[in-house]
Amino acid sequence: MAFLASLCLGITASIFSDKFDDTIRDSGQARSLLKTEVVGNLPMVRAWKGRSIQAIPSGADRDTANAGKTTRSAACSVAGFEEAVRALRASVLLGNSDRPLKSVMVTSVAPSEGKTTVAVHFAIAHAQQKYKTLLIDCDLRRPEVHSKLGVTPKTGLSAALLNGLAWREILVQFENAPGLTLLPAGPSLRGCAALIGAGLQKILAEAESEYDLIIVDSPPVLGFSESLHMAAAVDGVMIVAVAGETSRKALDAGLTTLRRLRANVLGLVLNEVTSSTSDGYSYHGYYRQYYKHSSHKETPGRA
Repeated sequence: MAFLASLCLGITASIFSDKFDDTIRDSGQARSLLKTEVVGNLPMVRAWKGRSIQAIPSGADRDTANAGKTTRSAACSVAGFEEAVRALRASVLLGNSDRPLKSVMVTSVAPSEGKTTVAVHFAIAHAQQKYKTLLIDCDLRRPEVHSKLGVTPKTGLSAALLNGLAWREILVQFENAPGLTLLPAGPSLRGCAALIGAGLQKILAEAESEYDLIIVDSPPVLGFSESLHMAAAVDGVMIVAVAGETSRKALDAGLTTLRRLRANVLGLVLNEVTSSTSDGYSYHGYYRQYYKHSSHKETPGRA
């Protein structure tokens, strides 16, 4: 009897939790509740929490720079994240083979969802496959791409929009990622965000013949008008959400807005996936086991 009572309580608690949980945890929920697909599941890297992480650290010890530890488990965690980003890249680009994407916008519905981290690592993953990749930091209100790439540019997109500076003159190259080019946001200047619509369209039109793929990091889509102009200008939009945390209502509002603009929504990227928040975490367990038992000492993050 005690076992049956405990079982009933567990089932009731599960139903109660699902009924009042206003988040998205897995692809099934995204498909049934939001009518969209999850194109990638990215595991949480606990060593990154609360730290400013450089995606292309200088020096040879990548594990130490990224994970803050030299343990094999920390290295595996970082490597698992980067492997998941490579899977995301393949899912997005190969899934649109009928109409190859030349520009992809990475956004979210709220701040601090990890969109910039995803945009940076997505661009690095593409460049590592020997494709010319342009990463544009279009979040002129809260630019962060440059810090994740370990650079401090004095000027950027904001100056190009306000002062007519040629965008090619302010590009940043990377010795450790030769296929990657950055167009930084530059200092946040009053009025520059209002110019991003026409400005980005012009840059995309000129850059698409020079680069294999252009990644655009934008502000969140809810509450910022420039994000909508960007969504209309690019070939596809990915929305980053934190598994088990991002509001389902907010995601629905963001998706509805983008669809009203006839933007090409590629799908959701569930970030910070753990075993307690999403069924998608089980796939990362396969990678950890393979990495653990592999005799090949691969460098985490390398293609």
